[in-house]
Amino acid sequence: MRTPTPVPSQTESPDDEDPQGLLTIVDKEHGLPPAYVPPGLVEIPLEWMAPGFPSWLLRREAAEALVVMLRAARAEGHELRVRSAYRSYWEQAATFQYWIDLLGEEEARRASAPPGHSEHQLGSTVDLTSASVSWQLEQSFGQTPEGQWLAAHAHEYGFTLSYPQGAEEITGYKYEPWHFRYIGQDQAVRWAESGLTLLEFLKQPTD
Repeated sequence: MRTPTPVPSQTESPDDEDPQGLLTIVDKEHGLPPAYVPPGLVEIPLEWMAPGFPSWLLRREAAEALVVMLRAARAEGHELRVRSAYRSYWEQAATFQYWIDLLGEEEARRASAPPGHSEHQLGSTVDLTSASVSWQLEQSFGQTPEGQWLAAHAHEYGFTLSYPQGAEEITGYKYEPWHFRYIGQDQAVRWAESGLTLLEFLKQPTD
């Protein structure tokens, strides 16, 4: 059995003072206020950005765990890079409008979130890609060695796949094999063992 690489110590700070913590539900029904900015945002090192892309921001705990995960993938021959991470309410508004202009509103709502309803605004979500798909965000990424490595091991580092294949009726979104959200190592392992979508897992009653 593969032994997970330890990720940085997970403390409650700064999320103990954050009303929108790592386990906050953000979906089509549950949103974030326009002014919400997550605490402790730091730049992801440029080394891990897709070629030609500037450094993106992520919560410190998530960023540290991300680097541990990407280094582990690299050690096993899988070069993964970040295409997107934290997006503000207003950045998401522009992104959503882009997809409406490109696809029409009905189809855009299957592929992108309205402002306030994107997990990216939590500052704990990244879009990952590889050279196998020319550093794009494509569903075929899920069949690449890099995408398969993530699907098998991301939870060991605290990351979960938000929008799995065949779950659009539950999640509201098409399959996105590149979209990973950090919820902490212990919770992510519990999620992986549950067999539930992330949304179903987060909706479970807590003890």
